[in-house]
Amino acid sequence: MPDTNDFWPANIADSNLVTPVTILKEQAALLGEKTRQLVKGEVVTQTTGDLLFHYFYIAAPTLNYRFELFNVSHGVNFYPLVMRYLNNSHALGSEAEFKAKLKEIFAAQHTLNVVHSILAQVRS
Repeated sequence: MPDTNDFWPANIADSNLVTPVTILKEQAALLGEKTRQLVKGEVVTQTTGDLLFHYFYIAAPTLNYRFELFNVSHGVNFYPLVMRYLNNSHALGSEAEFKAKLKEIFAAQHTLNVVHSILAQVRS
């Protein structure tokens, strides 16, 4: 006999949502692959109240050094989220907008300069 005090739907655990932090961690891993692990991406998450903050670092493990490239904050529903990059805030309303902004940031001259500078330090 089913429990009549269970008011949750049977499909409550069914979800195919992709979190922003999952996307960031995938990109962090790809940076390591592209630089033969000399420079890596690192994602650190903190919570404050009902917000999650994800910090994306460009890191050189052999130098014990990391550079914050940008950070992202969002509530429980992910979008809209706020991205802070180069002292500017960007409100992004969807996963597609988030991915487009990441592509722009990762291809930006500023990011290339940071990665190249860190690579030069690691190789010296």
